[in-house]
Amino acid sequence: MLKTKTATTITPLGSSSKRRVMDNATTNAIKEAVDALNKAGSIVITVHVQPDGDALGSMLAMMIYLKSIGKNVCMTLGEKIEIPSQYKWMPTVDEITDFNDCSITCGDNDLLLTLDCASEHRLGLMEDNLSKFKTVIDIDHHIDNSKFGTINVIDFEAAATCEIVYNILCELGAEITPDMANCLYAGVVTDTGRFQYSNTGAGTLRIAADLIDLGAEPNEIFHNIYENISFGGLKLMARIIERARIIADSKLAYSYIKSSDLAECGVTMAETETFIDQLRKAKEADAAVILKETTDGKLRASLRSKGYIDIAAVAREAGGGGHRNAAGATFEMSVEDAASWISSRIVAQNATSLAG
Repeated sequence: MLKTKTATTITPLGSSSKRRVMDNATTNAIKEAVDALNKAGSIVITVHVQPDGDALGSMLAMMIYLKSIGKNVCMTLGEKIEIPSQYKWMPTVDEITDFNDCSITCGDNDLLLTLDCASEHRLGLMEDNLSKFKTVIDIDHHIDNSKFGTINVIDFEAAATCEIVYNILCELGAEITPDMANCLYAGVVTDTGRFQYSNTGAGTLRIAADLIDLGAEPNEIFHNIYENISFGGLKLMARIIERARIIADSKLAYSYIKSSDLAECGVTMAETETFIDQLRKAKEADAAVILKETTDGKLRASLRSKGYIDIAAVAREAGGGGHRNAAGATFEMSVEDAASWISSRIVAQNATSLAG
């Protein structure tokens, strides 16, 4: 549990001359979004299905701020709410409401705020409700964003959506509380792979420093997210590592989780989000994937790379998406066939890079 801190007043580096300069289109979109948020009476906030730290962090921080200025706000997901154990500590996470039970009738809402979602198809049940809102603000940093909003704040240079939200909060003149700072820091630290991925720039680190000054607690956040595995989770991780293989041509490390493993180890699928980091550690691997069997027999792939491979490009070929170093996709084939296909796309990407 995070300690309660008093709000600190600072001059954020993120809003100073050292702030990363955004292009005019992004700057104008932020101003348009700020204007729409200020005018809206009631707001629904949602994120992509199977939310990660960046999705949850950006949603919770925005909700805390919007409620603090008197907005009528409802947070919801387009699927059954199953918050991964490593994120249950996050302030106000228990206020996320099932869409059908949302305290605000969606048809009466001024505005839908979607965060960290590259496509309307990743909104789950919310996709069919977009037309019910007068305004849809899409705030995201994925390179493959479909710009489905009426206002699109897309910053491909941002390491995390929480970076963009931080900039918007600065534009709004918000007082960033310790709870908000913890949410935003969690999003930044997870989407940069603990500041290891190539998307970690000086601007990202400056924002992280700002958030610490504003009350974020890196040690507690790290403990809650990365040192919060159950004993059953450890046993499942052991199975994953035992099954792991390397495909030499592509330097792809892969393993898999059977749906029966979850029941046998007493673990939910949501708890396995960070397991891929263990495969990625192998010095022989340039990329890694864990293929997770779902109840309908499909394979949900969690993909990572060390920067040499654009793993999001591979995921997009399979109908998925994500970031250069972290992405996901779904396959309807065997584990061996899926691993072989991913390997072939990495080999093809490498060949194209060499030819160029």
